[in-house]
This record gives sequence, structure tokens and C-alpha cells, in this order.
Amino acid sequence: MASRAGQTRVTVRTRIAQLGERIPLLLVASIALTAVLVLLLVVAQISFQVQDPLGNKTYSLANFRVLYTDSFAARALTNTAVFAAVSMLVTFGFAIPIAWLAERTTLPGRGLIFPLLTITLLLPGFFTGMGWVFLLHERIGIINRLLVDLLSLERSPLNIVSLVGMGWVEGIALVPVGFIMIAASFRAMDPVLEESARVHGVSFLSRMRRITLPLMTPGILAAAIYVLAITMAAFDIPAVIGLNNRIYTFSTFVWTSANSTTGAPSEYGIIGASSAVMLVIGLFLTWRYMVVLGESHRYAVVRGKDYRATLIDLGWWAILAWVLIGAVIAMTTVLPLLALAWVSFTPYMQVPNAAAFQTLTLDNFRAVPWGTFMTGLHNSAILFFSVPTISIILGLAISWIVVRSKWRVGRPFDVVAFLPHVIPHLIFAVGAYLLVIFWLPPRWGLFERSIGIIMIVYIVTRISFVTRMFNSGLVQIHEELDEAGYVAGLGPAGVIRKILAPLLSATILYTWLWSALLTLRELTIAAFLSSRDNQTLPVVVFGLWRDGRFHQAAAAFLAFIAVLTPLILLYFVIGRGHIRSPD
Repeated sequence: MASRAGQTRVTVRTRIAQLGERIPLLLVASIALTAVLVLLLVVAQISFQVQDPLGNKTYSLANFRVLYTDSFAARALTNTAVFAAVSMLVTFGFAIPIAWLAERTTLPGRGLIFPLLTITLLLPGFFTGMGWVFLLHERIGIINRLLVDLLSLERSPLNIVSLVGMGWVEGIALVPVGFIMIAASFRAMDPVLEESARVHGVSFLSRMRRITLPLMTPGILAAAIYVLAITMAAFDIPAVIGLNNRIYTFSTFVWTSANSTTGAPSEYGIIGASSAVMLVIGLFLTWRYMVVLGESHRYAVVRGKDYRATLIDLGWWAILAWVLIGAVIAMTTVLPLLALAWVSFTPYMQVPNAAAFQTLTLDNFRAVPWGTFMTGLHNSAILFFSVPTISIILGLAISWIVVRSKWRVGRPFDVVAFLPHVIPHLIFAVGAYLLVIFWLPPRWGLFERSIGIIMIVYIVTRISFVTRMFNSGLVQIHEELDEAGYVAGLGPAGVIRKILAPLLSATILYTWLWSALLTLRELTIAAFLSSRDNQTLPVVVFGLWRDGRFHQAAAAFLAFIAVLTPLILLYFVIGRGHIRSPD
């Protein structure tokens, strides 16, 4: 009896100790997800807030009425719809064929497609926009100047400074995103009906139209919803191409409203109302995304685990396939980079020729404000190391609660952690901006000018990716290992530190580096929350561009690429196990 009593006391003490360790995990996860909800609630609250001439605050629909009747806002929202539509057509016009080539054919070297396209995701989006301005601007575009000279045209045949042009550049930049999602759907789809149709003599085009694409409906819709959410709030390419030419989309409209150059006060109510509209759209897209994924079982045909598709032999068509893939890589990376390099070494815009090569100079590099550049590099370095590290800690706590704790809060925590995946990141930047203006005490004004506010929003927007990675990793680790740790006297924190984290080390390292690289390239959030003291490298380059110093902006971006390239190479060395090769 005494022995049983002693064992009971030990068990009780162990459970109390484990509970004591679970509470900090719950608090850490709650803090992270509370930040997500607070930023969204701030946007909703400010959208209804109205201030009368006496300074009294009331709540009404006045901001939405003004937004509805404002011609500038209406034009921006209309432009956003056109821009998003063109972007999606371009993205999936390239992504679906390339995904099919990677997953359904014997294309030689198809294992290279994924890493070649992935590298374009690690380059800043505004880089593509800058390059295409130098290539296809109506007046200064290199390709336009060449076409005018070669064909003796009176005017430039192409103009990237338009909604269609902006949509083209955004769509090309998002092809890798569409490819990754569509390729995963091709990989998961059982091809038995395709095989049956092929055996019965159904033509390739008929198989694609009647069988393959209909079966791909959940994957295509999910990818389309995700890409639509990105394009609706895209800032970098609309800012680089459209802002200087008075072509506004939702993101540049909000940015302009918050950063008035006329001396007029910022229209916080309109900012909140327009962001609330986009928030509702984002939540609707999130709901549709979950519905589509939930209905995917309707499209399952055969569940045999060992069934493999017969890959299509392309023959000489493989040459054209690689021409298509090479063209996409050239348009997303090679051509813009060559254009930026050329402009950075020339004193003025000119077509490459023998005479132009004689004028190459380093003056543009000397004219770069290197003091500001180094400040941006310092701030970017702080974010590069802190954001992924903190995100990893928060993500592990959230994923443990979702996957391991069996608490009822697990499902709500997972839903909230998923929100930044689909809700435009600009909305969280707007929420932080309004939080600083309206909610934080005035004595915290220094916080607004520090890197801290940008860091918080970066972490919030990384939560979805980090938790998705850890959720998948934890599911693959059997819970018996946790139980063994508990029997040995470890609490939940000890199990995470000594058992789960070592087993997830490869995933943690890959997730950390990917998050760090995305942090380094981010412009949208940093541009919206930037001040003189907290500028990041992308904001420094964007500032030069906004000031019309195009040659210096190109030179500064090449210096930025010099910083980024070794990190990208490190990512591919470390993450090669996560970069799937279909061969």
C-alpha cells in the first residue's frame, strides 16, 4: 500500500510538472495567434471609426460610403480586378503545361524544373518589374528601341506601363507558385481514367479536356484561389511599374493614402475601409480554399497505393518543352537581370551596341547612397536572423498544440495560424500601421520608427508556412517517442527540446533558411511601415526608384543580389532533400 501511494504521489507530481510546462507552450502559442487576430481586428475597428470636427469618435458606415462614392478608389479597385485577371491567365497558362511536363512525361532532365523555378521565388518581386520596365517601357525600353530601329516603326509596338503589362509581369513572376501547387496535384492524382482513355484510343487533347483537367479541379481551384489572394494585394510590381505612371491598384491606393505627398492628412478611415473590404475578400477566399480542399475526395477514382502512371514519351517534342521552360525562366530572371546589369553600367538609357559599350562606367555605383544602403543592410540582417528564429519557436509551440496536445483549442489554433496563408500580407501591415497610430501610447512613438514593428508583422505572416511544415513533420513522428520521454521524466518542453526538435532538425533548418530568404526579399510590409531609421534593403532600392534615380536603383539592386546569391546557394545545398526531383 505504501508503495502504491508513493507511486501515486510520483505520478501526480509528474502530471503537475507536465502541466506546468504545458502552460508556457500555450501562452507562447496564444501570444503569436493573438497578434494575428489583433492586427485584423484593428483594421476592422478603424474602418468603422469616424471623427467629427470636435475630435469625438463615433462608429458608422461613413468610411464605406465615402469609399463607395470615391472615383479614385473605384478606379483602383477596378484596376485591381483587371490586373488580377490578367495575372492569373498568364500564371496558369504557363504553370499547368509545365507541371504536366514535370509529372506526366519522360522529359529529359525534368528533375531540374523544380529547383530552376524555385530560385525565382527567392528573388525580390520588384526586381522583375524593374527589369521589364527597362525592357518594354514605351520610351526607354531596350526591346522597344530595337524593334523601332529594326522595323523602322514610328512608335514603340509594346508598352509594359499598362494594366495588361503589369498583369503580364505579375503573372510571369507567379508561375513558380502556380507550378508548385499544380505539380503537387498532378502527383497526387491517380491517372487510371487517363490510362483507360488512352488504351481505348481517345486523343491526347480529348483526354486533357474531358478527364485530366476535370479531375484536377480541386488542385487548380485551390491554386487559383491562393494566387488570386496574392495578386489582389500585390504591391511590388504595381508600385514599380504603375505608381510613377498613376496606374493604381488596391495596394498602391492604400500606400498612397497613407503616404500623401501633397501635405494632406492621411485618410485613415478610407485606409481602414478599403483594407476591410480586402479582408472580407481574403476571408471569403480562405473559406472557399478550405471548401475546395474538403471536397477533393469527390474526385478520387482509384485508391491503389502502388499504381503508377505510364509517362508519355515526348520524343522530339521535348525540345519545344524545354524551349517553353527556358522562356519562362528567361522572362522571370535572366532578361530582367541582364537589363538591370546593363542599365547599372550605362550613363543613360541606350540600346546595347558597339558604341554603347564604349560608354560603360562605374559612376552609377559611386552615386549609390552607400550610407543608406548599409543602414538597410544592417536592418535586413537583424530581420534575417530574428524573424525565422522567433517564427520557429512560435511555430513549434503552435504545432505541438495542434498535433500533439489533443486539446480542444488545437483546431481553432490551426485555423487562426492558417489565416496569414491566404489573407493578403498587406492587410497585416495596414493593421500594424493603424495600431501604432491609434492604439499605442504616444510615448511608444519610438517603436514606430524601429525595426520592431516590421519584425512583428513579418513573424505574423510567416506563421502559416512554419506551422504547415511542422504539422507535417510531427505527424510523421510516432507518439510513442513522446510517451517514452514522459516516462523518463521529461515534460512537454523537454520532449520538444530533446526528442522532437532533433528529429525535426532537417525540417527546422530548411524552414529557417526559407523564411530568412523570404524575409530578406520582402518589400510590401517594409515599404508600408518604413521610416528613415528602419529601412530594409528592398526599401532602399525602391526609394531610389521612386525618386527617379533608375540607374542608381539598378546598381543598388546588383549589390543586393551580390548579398543574396550566396544565401540562395546555401539554401539549395541545405534544402536539396526538400527540393523534390521527379526523376
